[in-house]
Amino acid sequence: MMLAAFFSTLCGTLLSVCITAIAAFAVTLIFKTSTTTNFAQGSIAALGCYITADLFGKYDLPVWLGLFPGMVVGVLVGLFVDIVIFRKGKNVNALGKQIITMGLVSLIFGAIPLIFGTPETIPFEPFYNTQKAGVAPNFIIPAFGGEIVITKHSIICLIITVVVLGALFLLLKYSKWGLGVRATASNEFTAELMGINSHVITAASWAIAGALGVLAAVMYAGGGTMISSGFMTTVQVNAFLAGILGGFSTFYGPVIGAVCIPVVSSCIGFLANFPGLANISRWNMVIVYVLMLIVILIRPQGLTGKPVVKKV
Repeated sequence: MMLAAFFSTLCGTLLSVCITAIAAFAVTLIFKTSTTTNFAQGSIAALGCYITADLFGKYDLPVWLGLFPGMVVGVLVGLFVDIVIFRKGKNVNALGKQIITMGLVSLIFGAIPLIFGTPETIPFEPFYNTQKAGVAPNFIIPAFGGEIVITKHSIICLIITVVVLGALFLLLKYSKWGLGVRATASNEFTAELMGINSHVITAASWAIAGALGVLAAVMYAGGGTMISSGFMTTVQVNAFLAGILGGFSTFYGPVIGAVCIPVVSSCIGFLANFPGLANISRWNMVIVYVLMLIVILIRPQGLTGKPVVKKV
């Protein structure tokens, strides 16, 4: 029974792993090509999710169909930030770019209730609406003397995440765009000398990151979360932490970190089932962050990163 409950707890992290992995990849893509962290990633994702929810609510469109206009908005906002804002301030350093994205957070947070009205929080439906289909929302697998429960929405999100991230990693390795991204991430000036249009690469990276953020937001909202202007803030923070834990020097490192954080968190929460540890769930994320701090102190470059060696 206890083993079945443990695996059910792990399966309960599937959605969180998928959301954090997609968000972490989006953050890493921008960081590698634009040498800055986009603090507005969560608010852009929330805006696109609101558009999807609005189409779902007003026109009764399926979530998967309304997702595409939301992702288009994420693409357009990403292009606007890179082409209109950052290109005009090309001499602004990385810290200045971060401050600009923080200003965008305030702008989008204020714009969402003005555009979509109040109440600010609205319900959402999963990709596969089991209530409309008249079927159970979960898969129940008898095992280990108990039952392992997996939601159907999590399974669909897992498939989407594997397909999307798998396709992006293949493109990074084998396509001309991927070669341009890797070259720009290594050294933008040298990449331009080699004939790579770094402006196109960074614009495409911002566009893809915006679309990925909206996808993560819709997946998160479909899991039963009430959406609001700031409902993606926690996901964005965990995405940054995943990048630090896994190491921003690689594209796959933050994805590994994105898997570790929810899994470790769920394992710590599972300890509350044992006598004397009933209150450990209150300290769940605190313990996770302390463990992350220990790992970073031991490996400042992250789990997959390599020490930076400077020649004198």
